[in-house]
Amino acid sequence: MGSSRAGFVALVALGVQIGCAATLRPGPAQPLSPDRFQHAADPDPAVRALAADELVGDPAAQAVEVLLALEQRDVDATVRAHAADAIADRGDPAFLETLGNSAAVDRDAAVRGSAQKARQRLWRSTRDPHTAAALSALCPGCGQLYLHNTSAGVAQLAASVALIGGGELLVRDDPVNVDHPAGSAPAALGFAMASIGQDLWFYSIFDAYRAARVMRDDAGYRHPITRETLPDLASAPFRPSVLARPWVWAGVPLTLGTALGLTYLLDRDSFSSRRSIFDVRSINILGHNFDSRAGAFAAGEAYWAVLFDPVGVGEESLFRGYLQTELEEKLGTYGGLASASAVFGAFHLFNFIGPGQDIKQAAFAVPVIATLGASFGLAYIQTGHRLETSVAMHFWYDFLLSTVGFAIDPENQPFVVQFSMPM
Repeated sequence: MGSSRAGFVALVALGVQIGCAATLRPGPAQPLSPDRFQHAADPDPAVRALAADELVGDPAAQAVEVLLALEQRDVDATVRAHAADAIADRGDPAFLETLGNSAAVDRDAAVRGSAQKARQRLWRSTRDPHTAAALSALCPGCGQLYLHNTSAGVAQLAASVALIGGGELLVRDDPVNVDHPAGSAPAALGFAMASIGQDLWFYSIFDAYRAARVMRDDAGYRHPITRETLPDLASAPFRPSVLARPWVWAGVPLTLGTALGLTYLLDRDSFSSRRSIFDVRSINILGHNFDSRAGAFAAGEAYWAVLFDPVGVGEESLFRGYLQTELEEKLGTYGGLASASAVFGAFHLFNFIGPGQDIKQAAFAVPVIATLGASFGLAYIQTGHRLETSVAMHFWYDFLLSTVGFAIDPENQPFVVQFSMPM
């Protein structure tokens, strides 16, 4: 489950890194002053400082030599500090060592401080958002380590490995239903753990990408990246301010009703051939037997809520926050929307691979899921490229769809324990 999806996501992230690298465009260069080199030799320190600004956008080797001379040998500390900022503005990582030396040995404390800040700013500008995302796609948290956000990177790596690894062990070691995860408490818990770990991995890709863009002050991008935190996104499906938006209270019922209607037309037996929640006397959920239908239903709904909140955060962060954002820069707003939605649909092919699944259903389901992804992506665009609305839509769609499935067929859910005698 986790490894196949993670491999797909890693390939997508690497593909975006290659295909969209051209979107990182430098800012407009300053007009070159014809007197810039004369200004650099002017006896007035204010004029020499102005020369440093004029040399920022000059690609000539002489401009680099003059700028370095101002930064390292000018007699005025103010000019040296100003030249250090100008060197950082050039965005050339070859000057990291130069600025580091000035930060260590310049005779003036103010210049040392300015050079250190300029070096840090230059280093931050060299951190590539595509590389950060691709590294986290290959290894959760590694993009943050690349950005020197060590605590965040280690936390994301440790949590993802623990959840995915522990979940896979619970599923594989289950003695009751090794080939079919549904049917035992350890396997149901393992499935949820692995799913949450996978979604954290997806969020890690977006988080590294977003952190690199913030470091660069969104240089080269048309739209600023959202600053929403993980708690902001996790709470979005339950915040009244988000639920009050028409995208949520009207959009979710519309998409849900359409999906259920199409399913009913194509497979009416699934709605009538099984015992519904009103036909069963008791349900064993995660090893606990519920004689009350209301209690069983509440326990099942709690499982879905815990499962689908990370799904909404992880998949929206990845497919809208990262993938659609990058593709919009390359293909335009609606070209990016269409492309990201198609990838979102293709990703869900994995839902139809495995024991008890019918791959033929994918021919119907994947286009529907891609269209659903387009509705999330449109909400993302229309709300200023913020994720909270699409996260809420994603959560409530999955939650309510699974609620309907639970009501129609309560005995065949991942969290329902089914006991069997070994032969």
